[in-house]
Amino acid sequence: MADVPADVRIKVSTEGKSYKIRDSKMRKVIETNYLAAESFAESYYVAIRSARSTLASFYMNKTELPDGKSIPSIVLNGAVLNDGTTVQKFFIEEMPFTHYEIQSVDCHVLNPNLKPLQSGRKAEAERNMSLLVTVSGWVRLQEAGKGPTRGFSETFVLLPNEEYSRQKVPKTDKKSWLIQTQNFRYVT
Repeated sequence: MADVPADVRIKVSTEGKSYKIRDSKMRKVIETNYLAAESFAESYYVAIRSARSTLASFYMNKTELPDGKSIPSIVLNGAVLNDGTTVQKFFIEEMPFTHYEIQSVDCHVLNPNLKPLQSGRKAEAERNMSLLVTVSGWVRLQEAGKGPTRGFSETFVLLPNEEYSRQKVPKTDKKSWLIQTQNFRYVT
């Protein structure tokens, strides 16, 4: 993905007009979201292509909710998968080589105050949110440069990884955002 300059990342488009966001707090939230979404998408699709044995680490641990439903909620082109380990196994055992060409990444804050803050640290406040990330582009289910491509759209709900935030493990060992919900669809 191309490196987008900060002044472009912080523009909001409304009815064809672009406005620069002057509120520094809002600018920081938008920039944090954009960088998180771009970084997540880049690392996730690289893992699908060349490090499938790491895919489970992109997902939150399976949790049962009080209503009996469980998360993460994962749907890949209509197939419901139980958790990150199942996704990893699916890609290793059933999916051919895949090459993703990402055309767009979009990100929105779903919940700007995910939980009560434990400290007054600025970094904690900046990550105290859930993100809706939408990725679209093309996928090739054969070697790069060979075979047909198909359009895809994929939507994720990401939550901050608390272990990463608390720095209980080396940052290289953990993802900073984890998948709570995922829906992949071919679009062409």
